[in-house]
Amino acid sequence: MKPRTPFVINAILSVFLITGAFYMFLQNFDFITNPIFLATIAISFVLLLINNSLNALIDAEKFRLLSDKEKKEYLELVKTPFLTRIWRDAFKQSKAEEAGEIKLIDHGYDNIKELDNQLPRWYIGLFAVTITYGLVYLFSYAFTSFAHPDVEYEEEYKTQLAEIAEYEKIAPQATIETAQFNPDAVADGKVIYEQICKTCHGDGAKGLSGPNQTDDYWINIQEEYNNAKEDSEFKNIFYTVWNGSKNNPTMRAFGATGEIKGNDIVKVASYLYQLNKNSPKDSEGRSVDKTAKEPQGNLAPWSKAYKGGSAPAEGTRTSSNSVK
Repeated sequence: MKPRTPFVINAILSVFLITGAFYMFLQNFDFITNPIFLATIAISFVLLLINNSLNALIDAEKFRLLSDKEKKEYLELVKTPFLTRIWRDAFKQSKAEEAGEIKLIDHGYDNIKELDNQLPRWYIGLFAVTITYGLVYLFSYAFTSFAHPDVEYEEEYKTQLAEIAEYEKIAPQATIETAQFNPDAVADGKVIYEQICKTCHGDGAKGLSGPNQTDDYWINIQEEYNNAKEDSEFKNIFYTVWNGSKNNPTMRAFGATGEIKGNDIVKVASYLYQLNKNSPKDSEGRSVDKTAKEPQGNLAPWSKAYKGGSAPAEGTRTSSNSVK
């Protein structure tokens, strides 16, 4: 006869299992103060108390039928703390092991002798826990939204959008007046370019239906930024992405329509600005890359090749889709 698990341990396990079951279906802890959850906990406690009382009556009858020696052993076990008993049971040897009577398994291979040891209880318990966990996970994956990667992704995505919205309340969106080149935003700008701009302007911004971004020729040069100032090129890029091209509506106003926010336009403009600065050009401001599209528009005044004139590049088609 062995002592039963204390009521307190059963109560803790019961709360843990009920809480886990509620969380599995609801995916949050808002239910903690819900009357249904509290009532479930209360009912489980009542059932545990009833079970504990019945077990006490059964154990009393069993104890009466024990011999004096068995009663003494049982009382010694009762005095031992529950966790100590668990620890001892986990590493307890079988009677055969204690008596040194372990049988040998004769496989007959290479004269190897193998003992027929009983698996440790902690090992068997761990195996049972993993199997139970696997079954619970399989059930929750199949019939609930718990532990489901698609649902977790959507939740994280919503959380990120909420965090971005909160951040944008603190950090206002950039405008043409406040926009400045940001080298730290180049990598993010390239990602946005690949998603939105690459279709028209091509890989590496070398031009497709839209103009080449790696030379010094521009179709859309805004009057207020038609000068040799250091930030004029960046400002022109930002302005055109924000307001679109006056020469062709295909290059729409991404910023004015809200399709791309100001801070993201800064990223794209920073990427294109740095790309243009790092792209090799000849003495006339043309891209030396043979795969790049031919120049369109006029030589920009901020270009090193600019000598005061504004003659258009040969073969210019100013009606093209154009950021430049």
